[in-house]
Amino acid sequence: MPVEAKVYRILIASPRDVEEEEKIIREQSYKWNAANTMGMKKILMPIRWNTDATPSLEGRGQSVINSQLVDSCDLLIGIFRTRLGTPTPEADSGTVEEIERANNQGKPCLVYFHDPVTEVGIDKEQYQKLQIYKKELQTKGLTDNYNSLDEFRDKVYGHISSVVHKLSQEDKERRAAEQEAKLTEQAIGLPVQTIPTTFNTEISFKTLSEAQTSVKTLLDSRFGVQDMEDAKEQEIARIQSVLTSPELAELFSRQPSVETIPAIAQILEAATTPSMYALAAIGRYADETSPEWLDIVGDWIERLSTRKIEGYYKWPIYIKTYPGLLLLYTLGISALRAGKINFLKEVTSRQVYSDEYNSDTFLLNAIDPRYVFYRNISQMIEPGFERRFSPVSDHLDPLLKSKLYAQEEEARYMDWFDFFEFLLSFKAVQQSKENPYFGSFTWRWETKRFIFKMIQDAAIPQGRYGTGISDLFGGDEQLQETAVRYDEIATRSQTDFGRVAPPNYIVPLIQLAKKGIRISSYNELAKYPQPN
Repeated sequence: MPVEAKVYRILIASPRDVEEEEKIIREQSYKWNAANTMGMKKILMPIRWNTDATPSLEGRGQSVINSQLVDSCDLLIGIFRTRLGTPTPEADSGTVEEIERANNQGKPCLVYFHDPVTEVGIDKEQYQKLQIYKKELQTKGLTDNYNSLDEFRDKVYGHISSVVHKLSQEDKERRAAEQEAKLTEQAIGLPVQTIPTTFNTEISFKTLSEAQTSVKTLLDSRFGVQDMEDAKEQEIARIQSVLTSPELAELFSRQPSVETIPAIAQILEAATTPSMYALAAIGRYADETSPEWLDIVGDWIERLSTRKIEGYYKWPIYIKTYPGLLLLYTLGISALRAGKINFLKEVTSRQVYSDEYNSDTFLLNAIDPRYVFYRNISQMIEPGFERRFSPVSDHLDPLLKSKLYAQEEEARYMDWFDFFEFLLSFKAVQQSKENPYFGSFTWRWETKRFIFKMIQDAAIPQGRYGTGISDLFGGDEQLQETAVRYDEIATRSQTDFGRVAPPNYIVPLIQLAKKGIRISSYNELAKYPQPN
């Protein structure tokens, strides 16, 4: 029976002295196909210039190989034994030119060097050039060595499998992004575009992997900050166009229901996804000490979190700040995981103008999930959510995972999601909020162990995260003051939660940590006398 499968072209780039290694790559590719093609619907096709290039007089030989094979390959495997290869007008050898071209295109490149090499019968000039290139390449990335053909055979199969898994995941992300872009375009006629930069190159936030590559590129660019500023403005303008589109206006004119609210949320999520990819990448890779990068993320979220009240209360005014909420969670979780607490400090300390109060208010107050999805609208965000304690959190949790952490183990992801929501509520209390938003961490007991650990690390402070979290609240004294208020508010709020309750034991956790006593569960905490 015929099988539809995605073909990944593996370009073998090598001088002429590695024929056995080339055979092994083909052999291992076919072995992978036999084991995986039916299940994964993927086929590996090894190609090389001497067997797969078509004769052409349209340019120099290597340029023809580049256009026919390098530009169309999905993965390059470079192999060197004793020779670097024949020089070309563009590089030290055709193999080097192929590797550089594929790498510049952002394609995975696996490069192997045979080591050690016996000196009998080798071209010493070629070998010397090879060693120079090897050292140069190792300053740019990671290469690998092999001592025997058997070792090469074992390594290359595992490495190919790993890269194909990554390519497969990127394909899934791309298809999901294309589907979301299609949804947005169908809804409001506004396609996602690539963004030109100072040097006439393009960056893209269409997928998470493209956003990560783009952010890394801008971080290495002299004009990267300005280019990201321009990209930010373009993305904000695109989202604002969606917010004022006739299609959304028509949905806003209806009564809120389990039909209209999910439709609105889906359109706004699709429109905001490229910005989510961008901020996730910034939170992970950008310099948290840079005022320029801090201002970029702060302004990005602030401008999409500001609402303007016109006349009396209308629920659409509040739900229009949903993009700001999405970006707050995206950046916050990404930066928190990377230990880049300055990004959280920047965003949580921001203030936005509030028409309701005719004054500035903290951003956390402006896009409190209970206000974005005002009153009972939050229970309409998904069908069947009318009895949920934390419907917005329950919606955001799987949404962010599917977009940003699809391959991560569920329990690990949940630890970070719940801890981030705990920090939001804790920070809101520090900002004098008497009724903070308590997310799904209030009832999800399996993540409490992680929250316990992080609180105690901050109390000492200890470790990469503990020190940063303590600093987020202004140091030890303010951390303890906030803990006292938080426990008082959580205790008063417990009657509102029925069978679940916000944690009201932060003070004893901190006090025990300072005594060198580590607690990993509520049952363990209950064994110790509570402070008066």
